[in-house]
Amino acid sequence: MQHPNDGVSSQSSRYDKVVWTSSMERLFIELMHEEFTNHQLQSSTFPPWVWSRITERMNSVMSQQGCIFTTAQLKGKLSRLRRAWRLLNDLITKGTGWGWDSERHTITGDAGRLEELYQVNFT
Repeated sequence: MQHPNDGVSSQSSRYDKVVWTSSMERLFIELMHEEFTNHQLQSSTFPPWVWSRITERMNSVMSQQGCIFTTAQLKGKLSRLRRAWRLLNDLITKGTGWGWDSERHTITGDAGRLEELYQVNFT
């Protein structure tokens, strides 16, 4: 697993790259969901003290795997997750010819076009 600060100066820490696994994403989403259900969301984000708590809890689990996150990295990940959700939602709901296969839990449509959309929006 890649450590967030490998080969990156401290000045560019907000641009650190982390290879997110599905289990890391799941943990992050679960932590945010817990805060959301505890009514800690203010408008569309969490207050700084909640972000500190999410960061601490994320690091308490991930530090065992050699990965430490900053709050800025977690906020960036949330931003990318939101962007991915908006793209997926638009693909499914705006008459694009794309849909959702609830049995296989995947979107339906041309896989090549999906890869192209991903490259344009997320790289």
